[in-house]
Amino acid sequence: MPWDVTHKTKSKEKILICAAKLFVEKGFDAVGINDVMKSANMTRGAFYAHFKSKADLYNQALVVAAFKARENITHGCDQGFASLQHNYLQQGQDPALKDNQQCPIALLISDIRQREPLVRETYEKVFKGFVKFIESQGLTEAEALKEAATMIGAVALSESLTDKNLVEKLLVACQR
Repeated sequence: MPWDVTHKTKSKEKILICAAKLFVEKGFDAVGINDVMKSANMTRGAFYAHFKSKADLYNQALVVAAFKARENITHGCDQGFASLQHNYLQQGQDPALKDNQQCPIALLISDIRQREPLVRETYEKVFKGFVKFIESQGLTEAEALKEAATMIGAVALSESLTDKNLVEKLLVACQR
């Protein structure tokens, strides 16, 4: 029986969603194609029907991770920038948000600089989109850049520090 016309699209989407989560959690070097395909419950051979290489997958998964993180972080943010900022800063701390896709801009910040130019350009586009989204909350470009840098840095640090009390103080200090 032949596959329906949407099968290939659905398969690629499933792979990208699994890869996005794994890459954000572990970084490029710690994730193999086999890991992604196992998570997607698919064979390694299916990978090559959709992607040229692991770097190609990483590049595309970065965009998917950003969109999924945005869905997670903006859920219930009808009160403007303050609620968006709160959710963003709490994404790795709040148990209700922790298991959802976290922001690749923050969690892959040190991983990206070691990647090829195409991946770095994609990361930059995602960052610019994040800044534009913050601007859409009523901030100037300069304010949005400052807030983006503060929020991204705070989340990156919060995932690296072991002192939970210090993490809590950091995240509170970074709220507007």
